[in-house]
Parts: sequence; C-alpha cells; structure tokens
Amino acid sequence: MSDEEILRLLPVAAASVARGDDRADTELARLGAYDERDRAQVDRCLESFLTGLLRTAWERGWAPADVVQYGRRELDPGIEPLLVATISEEHRSYHPDTIDPRWLDQLTDVGVTQPFTQLSLTSWAAAARIGRYLLFHQALSIAGFLQTLPIMARLLPIPGTTARHDRAAVPANGKMLARIRALLAKAEATEFPDEAEALSGKAQELMAKFSLDSALVEAEVEIPDDSAARRLWVETPYVSAKAQLVGAVAAANRCRTVVIEALAVVTIVGSELDLQHTEILSTSLLVQANRAMLAAGKHVGRRGESRTRSFRQSFLMAYALRIGERLQATASAAEAAVPETDAQRLLPVLTKREERVEALYTKLFPHTTTRRTRITNGAGWEAGLTAADQAQLDARRQVRR
Repeated sequence: MSDEEILRLLPVAAASVARGDDRADTELARLGAYDERDRAQVDRCLESFLTGLLRTAWERGWAPADVVQYGRRELDPGIEPLLVATISEEHRSYHPDTIDPRWLDQLTDVGVTQPFTQLSLTSWAAAARIGRYLLFHQALSIAGFLQTLPIMARLLPIPGTTARHDRAAVPANGKMLARIRALLAKAEATEFPDEAEALSGKAQELMAKFSLDSALVEAEVEIPDDSAARRLWVETPYVSAKAQLVGAVAAANRCRTVVIEALAVVTIVGSELDLQHTEILSTSLLVQANRAMLAAGKHVGRRGESRTRSFRQSFLMAYALRIGERLQATASAAEAAVPETDAQRLLPVLTKREERVEALYTKLFPHTTTRRTRITNGAGWEAGLTAADQAQLDARRQVRR
C-alpha cells in the first residue's frame, strides 16, 4: 500500500473511530495488520496526518490550551498524553523565535516543554505499555476529534507566521498577584459563604486598585496597546448561567465577553492586566457558585416532579447578577477613592484603554448577537439571590483571618 493510499484511508478510519460505528474495527485492522516495514510506513503516515490536522486547527483559530481543554471533554480518559505528545511533535518544525510568548505559555501549561520532542508512535506505545490496536484507536480518536473542530476567532499569531516580539509591558507586582491568589484560595477553601464572598470582594478591591495604579503609570509613560483576548473553558452543565457570571466579573474589570455555548467556552477581551484579573477571579467564583448551588440541594415541584435543573439554572443566573452588582460597586468605590488630581490623569488613559478593547472586540467578533436566558424557576432565582446576598463584597469590610 502506497503512502497516498494510506493517507486516503486515514480520514475515513478516523471518522469511523470517532463515531464508534461498525466499520471502525475493520479500518483499524487494515491499518495494523502489516509486517514491521509496513507498520513503519503506516506510523509515518499517521504521524504526518495528525500533525497536519493540528496545523489546520491552529489555522482555524484554535490554540494548544483550547485543543487540550476541549479534548478532555470529547475524548476518552487516557488519550491526553498522546495528544500532548502530538502537539510537541507538530511544533518541531517552527523556529522558537517565530512562536508568540503567549503561545509558549500555553504549551507549558498543557505539559509541552522545549526542546520539542519527536513523536514515534511505536516508541510511544512501548513507553506507555499499550498494544498496537489501542495505539491506533487513540491516535484515530484524536484525528477524528481534530477533524470536527469548528472555526473560532484567532486570538494569537500562528507559530511560524510572524517574528517573535516582546509582549506589551504590564506593570509587574508579583506580591500583589500572590496576595490576590491567596485570598481566592482561602475563599474556595472556607465552608462559610459569607467569609468566602468577603475574601472574593477583597480580591476584587485589590484588583481594581492594581489596575488603576497601572493606568497612572501609563499616564506618565506611553505603554503600547496591550489589549488582547483569552478563552475560559467552563464546566457543563448550565453553561449560559456560568458564562453570565464570567461576564459579570469581566464587566467589573473593564473587559468584554462572548460565549460559544455549544463549546462551553467564554472569550474575554480586555487589557492584559484586566484579563489576568478577570480570569483568576472568574475561576474562583465559578468554584464558589457551584458549591453554593449544590449546598442549596435539589428541588421538587408541587406534584413531586424534579425541577432541579431549572432551579440550578435560575440559581446561578441570580447569583451572577447579584455578584456582578457587588463587584461593580467595589470597582466604582476604588475609582471614587482616587484623589482628584490623579483622577484627571486617569480619565484619558481609561478612555483610551476602553477604545482599544472595543476595537479588538469588534475585529474579533464583528457579528455577535445578544441572547437573553429566561428565568423558569422562581425558587432557584430567590435562592441564588440569597446566596449572593451573603457575599460581603464591601471593600471596607474587615476580612476574618
């Protein structure tokens, strides 16, 4: 069998394995039943097929973290190591100076380190102690998964297409970020909702002050446009409600959001510092909101029917609304506390930031639509408001230690 014949067979086999149809075993047998020389040929073609599909994914707007995060939902457990190894192999063709630093950060986060390693399927299977049939099943599952990835907005330059450049300067304050993360870690660990929300409120207060301080620095020294975008993959179910919570945090931190509900992903657009703040606070509040929702228990209608799903959806939407109001109040209080002389210098900087973020948002998402989610469970709505009302987000409240 020639390379061309194998490469024509692979997409069909991948689709069959991904669907789990009756042809999958037949296709796997055709690819695996060769002598040692033929197996090397099939391996080489499959490796090329996988890396080509990854390159296509990058061109369709996906980045390494997106592929791995979405793969965790769509692929069987245990396949991720081969997916990560394939991503490492695909990057061997790029000179490091042509890879954006933010892209490199994503590679590190998913477990791909430099120097990028060559993928040999046979050697990989031996190290993983899996047989050839399982190896091909995993590899073709990845291929079938990659073949179905939809087009998304491209947030970062694709490796190899542009010269590496230093990212826009962001005021560094490791101690402040460490303090914010510590507050949120405590909020996630405590069993007391009022304490958790007070800690989150204090974190938002520090974020707001940090962002305003960086703006004051920018008022003195012109800093290049650092507006950017990043994706936050949320857990299913109740994606729309959770996306509203992320949107509430984003709005309080001068960011904008777009949700792709079918993929359970929220894209956040803002300045680099505000993006960082939005991501870490959203991640923490999603954990806290989920815990509060589960603590509220299940819900049964008057006729004994389960209304848990509508209850929890309404709970999370109410929670997002009230938390958003409180975070916004905290952010506004931080702005109001700025001395008048500094406030006069801040206004043009904040206006310019807003214009840059809006321009990038419009460029990435020129055809967005606003969708409203209906409230279908009054009890869930009231319970969500009650849980959020326990959120002591007043920046002046003394946080228990």
